[in-house]
Amino acid sequence: MAQDGEFQPEGRIWLLVIFVLVLFGGALVYFTKQNPDLGNINNATINNRSTSRQARIYTVFYNLGVFSPTNIRIHVSDTIKFQNDSDDPIHISSDETDDSPNLPGFDSIGDIPPTSSFAYTFTRQGVFGYHNKFNKNERGTVIVRP
Repeated sequence: MAQDGEFQPEGRIWLLVIFVLVLFGGALVYFTKQNPDLGNINNATINNRSTSRQARIYTVFYNLGVFSPTNIRIHVSDTIKFQNDSDDPIHISSDETDDSPNLPGFDSIGDIPPTSSFAYTFTRQGVFGYHNKFNKNERGTVIVRP
């Protein structure tokens, strides 16, 4: 029992703290399984002296009408893999504007069925918008740096 002027948290607060920590741990396990590259983060090495870098593959997940991440920054020669984790097919279409050059092959050839993916390697720098052909409000942006 608390005396005057002392605050003693009740047991319910500690249960809430433990519950939040368990949820955080579960989210960490879930997202590590969704992106296996996150599990190898301790094996990553950084070499600031090197002027060249190896091309990388990044995954953009689609589920519940949202691309995640919505905006992604990559380098020329990197690849984006669009992974369809929804129950419906999607079709990646590039946004055609005067500011962004046309990228042959960036639009998916056909529909991407559920649990399938489509990959594209970016060979020039720029800002490239894309959307789901079935719903133009479902969109994202790829920023390609040199």
